Amino acid sequence: MGQLLLVLIAEIFGLYLLSRRLTNQLYHTLLLLFRHRSVAIPTIIIILFPGTVIHELSHLFTAEILGVKTGKLTLAPESIEDENIPVGSVELMETDPFRRSIIGLAPFVTGLMGLIGLSWILPNLWRDTLAAYNQEVLFSSPSSYLLLLTSYLLFCISNTMFSSTEDMKGVIPLASVLGMIGAGMYVTGVRIGITGVLEEKVVAVLSAISKSLSVVLVLNLLLYITASAGIWIIKPRVAKK
Repeated sequence: MGQLLLVLIAEIFGLYLLSRRLTNQLYHTLLLLFRHRSVAIPTIIIILFPGTVIHELSHLFTAEILGVKTGKLTLAPESIEDENIPVGSVELMETDPFRRSIIGLAPFVTGLMGLIGLSWILPNLWRDTLAAYNQEVLFSSPSSYLLLLTSYLLFCISNTMFSSTEDMKGVIPLASVLGMIGAGMYVTGVRIGITGVLEEKVVAVLSAISKSLSVVLVLNLLLYITASAGIWIIKPRVAKK
């Protein structure tokens, strides 16, 4: 199970890095096409809007469940003139680090659950779409449109699920405390492990998550390559004008 955990951590970290790079590449592609920042930024915001809604509502609902008062909910930036643009936000009242951490990490958990569900139905949609293509009924088959919608949602969620620096404010102190507790337990010889049926179930869940993240990584990598190729093709032509 240790190797599986390492693979899972590597996939999450890889997806985090790729999501940042992919969004940046898409923005530069749009900037080359439209030549105006005022057009490129709203376009990328609109493209990622479903993911932004899920991200901010995850903060909001988790805060309400935990009894933390919330204020203004924003799903679009009030201005695009700043260098760093906060796409969405939820005002939170002051609370303890534990609840602040749970609220901050909520979009990641919600996003992960969404990716697992969508990745689970993706192979069946792909198979049905291929069958429709072979039967020459591609554009009249619901599976082809559901495949596009599912792929789009995978892209949106995976590129908006990670918590911002503001979201992580309560996580670092809590992680430090838990880390010290864990280190103390390890030094004193305390070990916590799982065996038997419980271990099998945990491994099955982690394997499912790992497979889902693999699918999302491949999709995002293909989009990143496509965006990079688009920049490579468009940039020389724009420079000549």
